[in-house]
Amino acid sequence: MTDSTRLAVSRSLLVSAVILYIPANAIPVMTITLPGQVENLTVLGGVEELYNSGLVPVAGIVFLASILVPLMKIFALSWLHATQGSDKHRHARMAVHGFLVKIGSWAMIDIFLLSVLAAVGQLGVLAGVEPREGSIFFCALILSTYFSAEVYKPWLIWQESHAKAR
Repeated sequence: MTDSTRLAVSRSLLVSAVILYIPANAIPVMTITLPGQVENLTVLGGVEELYNSGLVPVAGIVFLASILVPLMKIFALSWLHATQGSDKHRHARMAVHGFLVKIGSWAMIDIFLLSVLAAVGQLGVLAGVEPREGSIFFCALILSTYFSAEVYKPWLIWQESHAKAR
């Protein structure tokens, strides 16, 4: 794959992630059924539910991992693409890219937890948890940011200054 193709694919995946961020956070990701109560929860609704249940540290972790980290990844990838072709801040850009690649493998932990919760949450009459359409958008968002960072290779940051020197 050529460098220009890598950049185009990475940018396309980034645009996809930006578009997917809205439905991933606006559409319910799960339905919790308790006796006498059925509740559709978005990601933020799940955070609120955890917070109101007294699980403040867990609510904080879910908020960080499910809302802030994807948004941070989108901003970081946007910065990498916006500064493409510049010799400035190459070391910082390398560090940001390295960070994105490291956290990328952990990004699907939310979907994994939802699937475990859905499997364990099938307690018949007592309670139930079902994944909803929002989880598909959330998964697509995470995969878009993950693959955007993977396709954008670090040598692209360094090659730009060598190409200008010629």
